[in-house]
Amino acid sequence: MRCPSCDGVIEESDAQFCPFCGMQIRVSSAGKPTRRISTVIDTPASTPSFDTPPPTAMASSTSGGYGTATPPTSTAAAVSLLFGIPGWFMAPVICSIIAIVAGYHARREIAASNGRPGGSGQASAGIIMGYIQLALIAFLCALLFVIFLLTGMAGSEW
Repeated sequence: MRCPSCDGVIEESDAQFCPFCGMQIRVSSAGKPTRRISTVIDTPASTPSFDTPPPTAMASSTSGGYGTATPPTSTAAAVSLLFGIPGWFMAPVICSIIAIVAGYHARREIAASNGRPGGSGQASAGIIMGYIQLALIAFLCALLFVIFLLTGMAGSEW
């Protein structure tokens, strides 16, 4: 017998639920399945056979509400984001430079592979945080320079 939902081969003739997708296979008088359950309940552990694919392969290949595969995230994009966040708290110059360099490297990597690895948003966030941190550091250095210059001038007049 075959499951009407996932087309899996069910060897037990008295099975009430499909062991692959959880569809109730007890047919009503109309010949269609009565309802679908979200999880498989009390399915016996069966030995794998060589002519049918494993249940995980069947479940992932059907479109019955199962999750879709997401593309892998670029490592450089993750590094960019991971160095952009702690740059606000510790070693802001070093972390922001690493975040900017890794972010641009991730963008080139993603563009070269036609967007196959994900993470362009993470790379952009790392680049933006890195530039903001460097701008704030430059502003604070200029502000401290002006303050020291003014206090040095005021101190010499007294």
